Amino acid sequence: MELIENQGRTEVVIAAGGLGTRRAEWSRYLPKEFYPVQGIPGIVHVLDEIAQMGCVRAAMVHHPYYEHFIHAWASRALVDPQGYARAAERPLPRGPRWPDLDLRFTAQQGPYSDITSVLNADAMLDHPHELYVAYADNLYPEDDPLLRLRDTDGGTSVIVRPYNRTEAPSRGVIVCDRGFMVDLVEKPDECTARDLEREHGPDSLVLLEGRARTDRSFLDFLWSYRPGHAMEPKLSLALSVYARTHPVRVCHISSPVTDLGAPAP
Repeated sequence: MELIENQGRTEVVIAAGGLGTRRAEWSRYLPKEFYPVQGIPGIVHVLDEIAQMGCVRAAMVHHPYYEHFIHAWASRALVDPQGYARAAERPLPRGPRWPDLDLRFTAQQGPYSDITSVLNADAMLDHPHELYVAYADNLYPEDDPLLRLRDTDGGTSVIVRPYNRTEAPSRGVIVCDRGFMVDLVEKPDECTARDLEREHGPDSLVLLEGRARTDRSFLDFLWSYRPGHAMEPKLSLALSVYARTHPVRVCHISSPVTDLGAPAP
């Protein structure tokens, strides 16, 4: 569905380029973003969160392996609620679940990384002046992180949660100073986490979460970003490099995260 062009539109990339290899054997059949949470696929919770932003154009960047699944079924199921109602012989809904959401789908093109997903969406959405990033496998049932980012001052900013050494090995740990990112360590082991605590103090540490607001300056930087040989091509590490010369604001939430990519119990 197409929306009338207007200056108040928000642009969002839904990063869903993974194969769910940590999740379970069933990931070969179904993207992890469609794992049910509270009775509906996780991706629906993400779209509900995005729809609160108002008039939105969103690009969902998925792994090429799921191309047939996305285009043959998922894209229709997500944007056409009447199709299921007809098949189930139920009363037709009055309209789409997200009437102001222009949702588009594209297979990730290029080397696998979340950076690739963001750049694919940036190109697909015609290089907007800012782009919100939502990781499709991270849900925040007790908060609205995208709205929190929208309500912050302009510029590139990220969502963070309070530091917890137990969770540190599975997330990025940010060193903060007066509300801005100073450094980031990706998934530190316990020894490294203790060193960070001793050097900076636990109150200066936070956990990076799967939502961000990126401005044109950062997106242009990302197009030319080339990580060192010892660095992964991860968006979090690109942010930490960018933060050395540009402000990257941290926006706090306290909600727990539901990680759809976490290994199945």
